[in-house]
Amino acid sequence: MTRPNALISRHKLVLVVLGAFIAVMGLLPTPLLSALATHADASQPKAIPTASKGSGATDGAAGHTTDSATGNTRVWLVRKGDTLSEIFESSNAPQSDLKNILAADSEYLALETLVPGSRLSLEFDARDRFTTLTLHLDPARKVVFSRQPDGTFEYDKYEAETHWISEVIRGSIKGSFYASAAQAGLDRGEILLIDQLLQNKLNFRRDLRAGDTFSAVVEHEVSGQKSTGNTRLSAISLERGKTTHYAFRFEDGNYYDENGNSVTPAFLRWPTARHYRVSSPFNPKRLHPITGRRSPHNGVDLAVPLGTAVVSTGDGVVRRVGNHPYAGRYVDIDHGGAHTTRYLHLSKVLVKRGARVQRGERIALSGNTGRSTGPHLHFELHLKGHPVNPLTADIPTAAAIPKTELAAFKSGVRQQLAIMKYAGSRSDVLYAKAPSLFD
Repeated sequence: MTRPNALISRHKLVLVVLGAFIAVMGLLPTPLLSALATHADASQPKAIPTASKGSGATDGAAGHTTDSATGNTRVWLVRKGDTLSEIFESSNAPQSDLKNILAADSEYLALETLVPGSRLSLEFDARDRFTTLTLHLDPARKVVFSRQPDGTFEYDKYEAETHWISEVIRGSIKGSFYASAAQAGLDRGEILLIDQLLQNKLNFRRDLRAGDTFSAVVEHEVSGQKSTGNTRLSAISLERGKTTHYAFRFEDGNYYDENGNSVTPAFLRWPTARHYRVSSPFNPKRLHPITGRRSPHNGVDLAVPLGTAVVSTGDGVVRRVGNHPYAGRYVDIDHGGAHTTRYLHLSKVLVKRGARVQRGERIALSGNTGRSTGPHLHFELHLKGHPVNPLTADIPTAAAIPKTELAAFKSGVRQQLAIMKYAGSRSDVLYAKAPSLFD
């Protein structure tokens, strides 16, 4: 079942008839209860906003130009086969500026995310000199590369305020779990995450039977009335016979069972078998030695010999494999929840985009590709989309939730269980104005 491309305002929602009963039972707080609602007609499509590619590109046409008294902006909707070099050439923007922009992007790789439908804005001043490149990531986020007096470009990221709306998806097993969950409306990433979270509880191929049921709470990020396209799994319940398995996302981005015990696989601290010398530390406030401007180092450089085996520090799915003029060959891995890792300057990549990897699995060999002064491995850890020091940051472990936070966690669990229990027979429960339970 495909999630519809609809806005929240498409349907009027009515309060659940069982809401009063839930309130009496003390399962849901009043603010959440007032927002919990179901569609009056379950045959109507779900009112979950879905982001379209291009994130609001004007006119839907590549190369559209907007003139102003002080300059002009040339807006590009990227098409299949387009390259940045070709877009700059067609816009009469210098290739030397593109080279400087790629240098500014080497610590972020934001321009590596370009896909058909991506929206780019190239701004020129009154003298028709190229000044700014903007990549619109989604309705809430954009990255901007601005010309500096010395001709280099500086990276900035802007984020608008967002909130999350939630959807309950439920279904029953008819064949494989993957096929059943996909038919119910879960996407591939959500299905793989559920498998990852519950793999120590059951064998998805052997233990599930026809008629076993599952429910999931999926949150959708929204800016105004537009979806950003970002989703996250908030809770999962899988019933097989008399046994039910749970996983709930907590505010730390990790997942726990109903008793607060971790179900998130533990991470490795190092992406190599040995702990090599750190040749350049993590420093998000690093200043350029010549310009004095902020030039962050969003990871750590490890002085590893050429051809050293590089391993994934956690279970996950390969999100991106690429070759960048400054970062060299690289791999991005999404570990589900809040964590992603990145490995740069590789000599050989051993995995493909979309592949599932396990903690400790070899994914590449270290190298000296891209802009590099010698063989080394650049390793990054991102938490909720922001780089953190991979050698000191809190990483998922097999630990339980601290006792001081257990009461708050269990209160959230009761809310999630009530939401899943009183959902309709289809994915038709929204609480559009309720705060996220664990944020």
